[in-house]
Amino acid sequence: MARQPKPPHTGAGELTVARQVHPVTFSLHYLDNRGLRSAKGGLTGEPEVMREAFHQGRVHLALDDGKTFDVSIVAHAEGSPTAYFESAVDIR
Repeated sequence: MARQPKPPHTGAGELTVARQVHPVTFSLHYLDNRGLRSAKGGLTGEPEVMREAFHQGRVHLALDDGKTFDVSIVAHAEGSPTAYFESAVDIR
């Protein structure tokens, strides 16, 4: 029997872009690839902040549960309040 995927972890967080901290909401899925734990998901915030984060590439995300890690913004449509990310490091 196939295993049911876990629901995404959602909440409010802070995104640090160019040393500026911005409020965001997030939805992420934790992944476990060969013992290395990572995550991917989406962020919602001010469209200009999401644009800047996408152009910067790597930014810092702090979750409401206290976890913090660097993420790479991998997709964003101009003018959209949503951007998509993948974690770049082990977040255990």
